[in-house]
Amino acid sequence: MKKSTPYGRKKAREQVAKANQVKHDLTLARFKEQLHDIRHSAASAMINAGVDLYTVGAVLGHKSHASTQRYSHLATDRLSEAIAKIGNAA
Repeated sequence: MKKSTPYGRKKAREQVAKANQVKHDLTLARFKEQLHDIRHSAASAMINAGVDLYTVGAVLGHKSHASTQRYSHLATDRLSEAIAKIGNAA
C-alpha cells in the first residue's frame, strides 16, 4: 500500500475546499433564485390587488421606474376599469 505524501494530502484538501465552494455557490444561487421568485410573486400580488406601479417599485426598492414596468402587463384590468369609469361618469 502506498503511503500518502504531504503533497497528496494538500491536493486532497484543495479538492475538498473546491467542492465545498461549488456547493456553497450552488446554494447561494438557489437562494437568490428563490428570493427573486418571492419578490416577483409579491409584486404581482400587489399589482393584482390594485396597488399602483409607483408604490410597488418603492416597496421593492427599485431605483428606476423601468424596473417596475415589467409588471405593468398585470395592470391591464385596472386600465380597463379606469376607461369604464370615464364612460360611466357622463
